[in-house]
Amino acid sequence: MKTRIFVVLSISLLMSAQTVTAAPGHETITIWSDGVRMAGNLWKPEGLAADEKRAALLMVHGWGGLKSHLNQAYAPQFAALGYIVLTFDYRGWGDSDGKLIRVGDKPADTSADFNLKVSEVRTIVDPLDQLEDIRAAHAYLVGEPQVDGNRLAVWGTSLGGGLALQIAATLSGFKVLMAQVGSVNPRADVSETSDNPLSAANALRLRSAVSRGDLPPFPGPGSGIEGLGGYPDWHRFERYDPFATADQLTAATLIIDAADEELFDIARNGAALFKKIKNQVTARYETLPGRHYDIYRGKGYTAALAMQKEWLQKHLPVK
Repeated sequence: MKTRIFVVLSISLLMSAQTVTAAPGHETITIWSDGVRMAGNLWKPEGLAADEKRAALLMVHGWGGLKSHLNQAYAPQFAALGYIVLTFDYRGWGDSDGKLIRVGDKPADTSADFNLKVSEVRTIVDPLDQLEDIRAAHAYLVGEPQVDGNRLAVWGTSLGGGLALQIAATLSGFKVLMAQVGSVNPRADVSETSDNPLSAANALRLRSAVSRGDLPPFPGPGSGIEGLGGYPDWHRFERYDPFATADQLTAATLIIDAADEELFDIARNGAALFKKIKNQVTARYETLPGRHYDIYRGKGYTAALAMQKEWLQKHLPVK
């Protein structure tokens, strides 16, 4: 578990949320999720009137991806089309705070303010917490006076593709879903083999060890995956099944996969989702040359972004 140690000077003191202008075109915002402060950015198109309402786009990164990437490669491009765009860092990632765990004993007398030493839990990949963080970001977005809460789009990449699917299917107001190189059906690769961390037996064994204190409450380096940052909380993945929510989907859906995807089987993910929803909603399925990360650079990035802009403007006009 990666932690940072510090002292909480007054346990009864809560930080007030503030909105500060960070740079032309976007603001730095604070979003609260399960009592944890998340850092976000709200992008607004140039010339937006104070009493005007616009369609809005919620951006969901993958695994432990950061809003700094979205703020460079995607958010300003969509805001330039006239949309209000929200980006954020998941709890424990980037500029956001993490969960706190008390270190040592608390004072015997807790009737007044007291000091505690705590550890901050960071870089955990927990899809259930991430879903709650996205719901908090959605709630912030629809509370923005200039956002039309009935005209929303959600964009998700990699693990965020599945998260975006579940959000679009289960929350109101979403007219467009865009999933790129999305792990939208993670349960498809679950087997009951002894080495599969997502098997029911292994998930229960892990949950039991954590609940009994035989393992730390949050995973650390031993749970990491080569090539990916952060530590997946595997027993939490057992209850994450975005594909099961697809029957509730009403949003016009664009799915973009990598033809040579190496992290999961696209036939059981993006292609399977398209097959499931193509007679239910307006949907389009495309594959681009290359591997998973090729969509973030060069021709893959350019092609995907162009398709997403076109899809968004066609199925969710700005006004």
